[in-house]
Amino acid sequence: MPGEVSHKEAGRVARAHRPDHWNVDALPWDSLELERIADNEVFFFLISTASFVEITTDLYTSNLTAHYAGDDEVTVWLHEHWQPEELQHGAALKRYVKTVWPSFDWDLAYQNFYQEYGRLCNAAQLEATRSQEMVARCIVETGTASYYTMVRDASPEPLLQKIAHHIRTDEVGHYKYFFRYFRKYARQESVSRRAIFKALWTRIREIDNEDGLIAYKHAFQVRHPDQAFDPQRYEQFRLNLNRMTRDHFPFEMAVRMCLRPMDLPHPVERLSIPILVAGARRFL
Repeated sequence: MPGEVSHKEAGRVARAHRPDHWNVDALPWDSLELERIADNEVFFFLISTASFVEITTDLYTSNLTAHYAGDDEVTVWLHEHWQPEELQHGAALKRYVKTVWPSFDWDLAYQNFYQEYGRLCNAAQLEATRSQEMVARCIVETGTASYYTMVRDASPEPLLQKIAHHIRTDEVGHYKYFFRYFRKYARQESVSRRAIFKALWTRIREIDNEDGLIAYKHAFQVRHPDQAFDPQRYEQFRLNLNRMTRDHFPFEMAVRMCLRPMDLPHPVERLSIPILVAGARRFL
């Protein structure tokens, strides 16, 4: 299956382009404190669903490299840096799930997820222009960096804290690259602030919409084969996350990252941040 990668392969590829980069095998697996997390259903779904999405990065990479064909700077970075690191995230999370919840058939759940989501993850989902797609990429990386910051700070288990910290650091680094490429294409295309805002808002509204629901559905169906699934279960799961989100989601960091492509005058940005943070808290 195209999306699958072993943790050893992911680590090998990641180390090949960044010798100092963390890798899955070097994590202190023998320090894992099972009793702190094994009975935590919320974290089971947070980590298993994230592992499905992360390990499907080859599909996203294929779509993006076609979109940026001819720009070797972007396509080489996507293939040699972004994809290996994202696949390593998936491999680490997959191993964590299999270690903490060994009765869960990760491979079956992922196969089912891939069969459904793979049909929907196509080039038609990308923005029309290269600069707008880079804005969308910035929002996606904002979402993942914020997600793993929350997981790190809320996790009751130290090894998961370490894994989430590594992934969070990578995602912030990816944001910086996408932002740099956005600036490059914004200059070439003379993109308006209105077009940038439209791309930002479109992707913000889509965060955790389709892929989150599909991943949760297939994790739930394998985790609880005796129970029927309906979308309300996913909505209830999201409601159960409210307290964790309120306490641990990095709202200000996320708002600052989202605003950066707008290149607002500093006084406007300074006044906007607390208003947007308050609004984001109510929204989430």
